[in-house]
Amino acid sequence: MAITSSLAGPVTESHVTGWLTPAEFAILQAICDTLLPSLEPPAGSSGAVAAYYRRCAQDLHVAQQIAEKLGEQSKETQANIRLFLRLFTAAPVSFLLAGSARPFVELPQERRERYLFALANSPIGPFRQGYQGLKRLAGLIYFSTLNEHGNNPNWSVLDYTPPAPPSVEKPAPITPFIITEETTLETDVVVIGSGAGGGVVAGELAMAGKKVIVLEKGGYNHEGNFTQQEAQAMPELFLKRGALASNDLGLIMMAGSTLGGGTVVNWMTSFRTPDEVLSEWDHSSGLKGCFTGSQLQQSFAAVEQRISVNSDHSQHNQQNQRLFDGATTLGYHAGTVRRNAIGCQQRCGACNFGCSYGCSQSTMKTYLQDAYAHDARIIVHASAERILIENGRAVGVKASVKNTQTGETSTVLIRAGAVVVAAGALYTPALLLRSGIENAHIGQHLHLHPTGISVGVYAENVYAWKGVLQSAYSDQFIHLDGNYGYKLEVAPTHPGLFGLATPWYSARNYRDEMRNVAHLASIIVLTRDKGEGSVKVDQSGEPLIEYVPSAYDRKHLLHGLRQGARIHLAAGAERVISLQNKPTDLKRSEDEDTQRKLLQAFDRQVKRNGLGPNRVVLFSAHQMGTCRIGAHPDTSVTDENNQVHGIKGLFICDSSVFPTACGVNPMLSIMAIAHKASQYIKTFV
Repeated sequence: MAITSSLAGPVTESHVTGWLTPAEFAILQAICDTLLPSLEPPAGSSGAVAAYYRRCAQDLHVAQQIAEKLGEQSKETQANIRLFLRLFTAAPVSFLLAGSARPFVELPQERRERYLFALANSPIGPFRQGYQGLKRLAGLIYFSTLNEHGNNPNWSVLDYTPPAPPSVEKPAPITPFIITEETTLETDVVVIGSGAGGGVVAGELAMAGKKVIVLEKGGYNHEGNFTQQEAQAMPELFLKRGALASNDLGLIMMAGSTLGGGTVVNWMTSFRTPDEVLSEWDHSSGLKGCFTGSQLQQSFAAVEQRISVNSDHSQHNQQNQRLFDGATTLGYHAGTVRRNAIGCQQRCGACNFGCSYGCSQSTMKTYLQDAYAHDARIIVHASAERILIENGRAVGVKASVKNTQTGETSTVLIRAGAVVVAAGALYTPALLLRSGIENAHIGQHLHLHPTGISVGVYAENVYAWKGVLQSAYSDQFIHLDGNYGYKLEVAPTHPGLFGLATPWYSARNYRDEMRNVAHLASIIVLTRDKGEGSVKVDQSGEPLIEYVPSAYDRKHLLHGLRQGARIHLAAGAERVISLQNKPTDLKRSEDEDTQRKLLQAFDRQVKRNGLGPNRVVLFSAHQMGTCRIGAHPDTSVTDENNQVHGIKGLFICDSSVFPTACGVNPMLSIMAIAHKASQYIKTFV
């Protein structure tokens, strides 16, 4: 896996200002050094702590790395960033936000901080968006970037020790098919995407004797080269190099982009789709028995067996134990997560950066390995450009394949008897739209399970980055309104993600809060959203993600943040934090009456400080619904066999076919639906 973040090298105009002018870069640098300045250490600090406070953003080349990351974004995004940076030269804006007409770069630190805090809480949405885009990147880089020794100088103060990869060298179990020139290939089936959906289909069809080609947009990483380092894994294993978000940045999105897709980087949580949701899907799709019939249940069972779903490797780490204990103390439901892991000794906690021990039974380890063993050709760094359609039938794919050694890109035409699209609920609709396929529901009905975070501060060390990532959950509030509500789970967090998510109220407060990360436990509020968004394509054909949590869903998020606080207190937390742009926290009191009043005040504060776009940190790791299954093309994109209405031989096998949000971590749901569809596809080709 390539190292993509470094402290080496001076700032040069050609390297950093290829898209930024020197003056614009100077503003960016001033913003970063305002967020992360050199501070006077607290009295009596150790040498390491003193160095931590004195270390500014410029010492770690934060602005340079932000410029590099943003240089990979679209021209439209870069134009918007440059427009935002121009604000910092406008005297009226400076006077309004900081009480001084001087340009931002000329202001003293105190007024710069006032300026940024005002931006963060501005009633003008693009102001908040611009601020969050830069603040999140600055925090992520400052606490995760690696020096020439493969370390981050802040980690010792945070009490963070990265996991050491296994000492035993492990060869790559799959050899991808190499493309070096314009090529035409023929096959029975071409599968676009290799995650929960594509991996299953590829394995099932190859084992049935079909000729299969798999196209994966990301690279090939495996237990022999996973580094378990946040700064290296994010760009290598995730879409948009880990910088994926809704267009307004209101939701930070995580989606895998490597061979095996999201199954390589997810937390191995293996829930079946709840029966009540399957019944709802039968009704809403108009396909009676499609989801409640025995065939899907048989597919669930088959997938669970192949990926070894069990609860034997779900021991609670400190963070999961607090959710379990707090919920139990309050009389709430508490359960143990079943996971697709074998031989897991909970020795690392970096599973979301790829399992170096081979314990995670991802599609790369299972179904793709099955496909490869049955002569499937697997092509990585392959971007499907459009689906080839002739006389109402899908006959292949045009793709571009990048050779990472030479940097050259070759066009590949693949002629196939069937095309299976499993690029995920963001890239599947984009591919269909680029291919000229007409259906009003392509890209519509996007569901994201918007997820809020309740953070508990504990006296003892929690180490949210150690042990099993996700092993405890509570279903106490999944039926707040019929089948709608939220699950409570926990989320593993490493220093960079802490730096991204921790609110910035002032430079010193931010640095102080980050020193506590070893004591933090996060409870996530995973909402089953009723509201919808959409996916369109920009001028270059890339997905444009429009999504704002609805008022209905924000009520459930608000309810969940309040309940998360109560669970933290019941588990012994000294303090609870909500990740909002204005200070929002709750302190523990041993007096019952006082604690009740403090909770009521906290409830009001969370609501008052708002859950609108970029007023609170919200995440999504689940994208669903943009090519939904249904009985008729007037209401859906695919039929009961996952075949696109009106186009023979074109199948969709990923979460985009969900009729609505599934309400649980979707990996197993995707795999079972893909497994069921693959039984039909076997008869088609």
